[in-house]
Amino acid sequence: MIYQVDDNKIEVDIQDINDDHMYIAMMTLDELKNSYQKLHITKRSIMRCEETSLINENIIIPHKNYYYGLINLINARDVFVKKDTLAFFIFKNIFLVVVVDDEDHHINEVFQSSSGYVLEKGISITRLVYYFLSELISKDYQYIEELQEEIEELEIHDSEEESIRFTNQLRQLSKELLLLRNYYDNLVIIGEELQMNHHHIFEDDDMRYFEIFTRRIERLSGNVQMLRELLNQANEAHQSKLDYKLNKTMQFFTVVTTIFMPLTLLTGWYGMNFKNMPELDNVYAYPIVVGVSILVVIGLIVWFKKKKFF
Repeated sequence: MIYQVDDNKIEVDIQDINDDHMYIAMMTLDELKNSYQKLHITKRSIMRCEETSLINENIIIPHKNYYYGLINLINARDVFVKKDTLAFFIFKNIFLVVVVDDEDHHINEVFQSSSGYVLEKGISITRLVYYFLSELISKDYQYIEELQEEIEELEIHDSEEESIRFTNQLRQLSKELLLLRNYYDNLVIIGEELQMNHHHIFEDDDMRYFEIFTRRIERLSGNVQMLRELLNQANEAHQSKLDYKLNKTMQFFTVVTTIFMPLTLLTGWYGMNFKNMPELDNVYAYPIVVGVSILVVIGLIVWFKKKKFF
């Protein structure tokens, strides 16, 4: 679908496109293959659209008379679901969105809402691009807040009984945040590249829109980095709990070992095979040794209690 958006949004055919009007368009990849020559798009750009499965990053490439870009959208709420993919072409008077993969129709919804919104704000190719890209990330702040709440909830329920579950969730969240940070870093590159305004495709007076978009992405990236630090703090607190538990266990075994160490000495002493050991002939030797052992154990327990070793 191709809309002329000078004053109203009017659907037109590709043959009706001329330099006197502003257009916003959305096509499938197959539709683009059938009409790319009419838009003066190179064959190489079409091949790039077909090679999306080999590209995991978001890219933007300036050509002689247009920009070519590719965005693999990440859902901040669930970064591991199948990604929507779109390519875009920016001419002086045409902003073309090419749907490569859009199972949930999210790209179509963004296209319709952003093209309608820009009519209320005034038309320029810069604003058409800005409002579309901004709409793509409009819900990301909400999703990041939900991730923060999930991390805080995870910290609240951190317990020894659920240590394994806590660790697994921590690793999962760490992977999600790393993917999100890389995603936003790539979007920052796109924003910075648009600010370069190669071949003066955009009006100089409107370049502030791309600066606003870039700063917005940088804030999202900063929020993700803050969540990663929060996650690291949660992991350190969890490890501290585990270390404390281990230390208490080791302390207990140390106390037990110390209590029975004198008994081990007595056992070793009277286990020696010397001929002249007068205690062996004494009728009270055995109960004396038992009594001494009991007193030693009780004495050490009392002493450790006073020292608050357990």
